[in-house]
Amino acid sequence: MKTLAVVTTFPPNRWTAYAKRMIDSHVRYWPDDVVLYAYHEGKQPEYSHEKVKFINIEEVNPELVKFKQRHKNDPVANGEVQEIPGGVRRLDGAGDKDKNKGSYLWDAVRFAHKTFAVDHAIKNCPTDYVLWLDADTYTFRPITKDFVTGLLPEDKLVNFLGRGEKYPECGWVCYNKKHGKIKQFMEYWTDLYIKDTIFNEVEWHDSYLFWQCVKRIAPNDGVDIGKGAGAKGHHVFINSVLGAYVDHMKGKRKVKGKSSKTDLRGDRNEDYWKNVENYDPFGGVKFDPKQVDDIVSKVAKGKQGN
Repeated sequence: MKTLAVVTTFPPNRWTAYAKRMIDSHVRYWPDDVVLYAYHEGKQPEYSHEKVKFINIEEVNPELVKFKQRHKNDPVANGEVQEIPGGVRRLDGAGDKDKNKGSYLWDAVRFAHKTFAVDHAIKNCPTDYVLWLDADTYTFRPITKDFVTGLLPEDKLVNFLGRGEKYPECGWVCYNKKHGKIKQFMEYWTDLYIKDTIFNEVEWHDSYLFWQCVKRIAPNDGVDIGKGAGAKGHHVFINSVLGAYVDHMKGKRKVKGKSSKTDLRGDRNEDYWKNVENYDPFGGVKFDPKQVDDIVSKVAKGKQGN
């Protein structure tokens, strides 16, 4: 019997916006023997359930803390364009539409958290498979362990939501801990931060870096469950097989708390999608206007999609 753990992380100001709802849906719809490891910053949320384990991401990842300390005051390392003496620099010609403006594509500090959460989970979760699942997702009906592990054959290292020639959408990434290259893969990925070689890359966000690691370390050991499996459209998550169980509030969809019918590139028979336009994800509670402004501003910094 294959064993599975789910991993996510979120900043403190996103707990009420979407992270709690994601965790609630895990408790309700995921198997009882699948624990969700939620990596948080600062004070632990007031939430208790046997299927959820909270871990302070900075306490267990000293290299993450060092990386953030080295670059927290460097605007360029945080996605902006203002250069400081001795600071990091984007590569000449990097980008396209976003090359002369602030953009998440180079927000190395922000996206470091996901990498180190995955690394710690792979090293410490007592399971065969570790699934990364973004905190802005919502599981809307019972999902089985066999479905999840069945998307990653035993002889493959990782699966991902491919988007053709573009880097993958990494809201869902499953890792096979028993694969012979798992240690090499994670060391290569975390070394980008530990050795600051991330700044030699064209882009510095998690999806681009993950894609480079796959191509360099395990080019024949990745499984594309996105466009490679027939998913259509840019919002490949809900248009893949995952859309039968999980919605992903990608980008500004966080404010709505759901994707839209227009995001679908084919018919879905699940009740959730049939009624999604009438679905009230927040139970009548108005979304915090400050959260709206913060989310929208971060999405606006980057026109190439994430």
